[in-house]
Amino acid sequence: MGPALNIAITIDGVLRNRETGGAINAGKALYQALALDHALYLLTEDRDPPATQQWLAFNGFTAHMRIVSPPQTSRAVKPADVRLECLGHLTGTGMKVDLVVEPDPAVSVKLLARGYPVATLTLPHFAKPEWRPDYQQGLRPWSELVAETEAQAHAHATDPRRTAEPL
Repeated sequence: MGPALNIAITIDGVLRNRETGGAINAGKALYQALALDHALYLLTEDRDPPATQQWLAFNGFTAHMRIVSPPQTSRAVKPADVRLECLGHLTGTGMKVDLVVEPDPAVSVKLLARGYPVATLTLPHFAKPEWRPDYQQGLRPWSELVAETEAQAHAHATDPRRTAEPL
């Protein structure tokens, strides 16, 4: 029997610690468990596939089908755009992506909006602080609050829907 599902896993943040470059144990356990019965495709923002392949092999990640990175000509910069480009490359061959494992909740939202099933794996020790649900943004400067209030008041006052006739 062939692989049950085609699963795409983001390397940075799920398998590799962005800060230290080391392997993430929980990600490695997930990879090994999924590789037993499923086809794994690894997504990376890295434009140097040989270096990524070397890191994967060195850390024992060898059961995946392939690494998917953006082409050298890609202009995608934001993580969500890079991920969508990589997934588009997979689906463009007629393959169905059954699940994407993604560390960034903001990227997960964009992938879901495009119809990809997503499992968000955000580990507190390896996530960017702004990804965490308990993230506390610092206080906003008073001048910024005043400017936003004025912009909203102006938008409300000039909104043509306020004076338009009903349909």
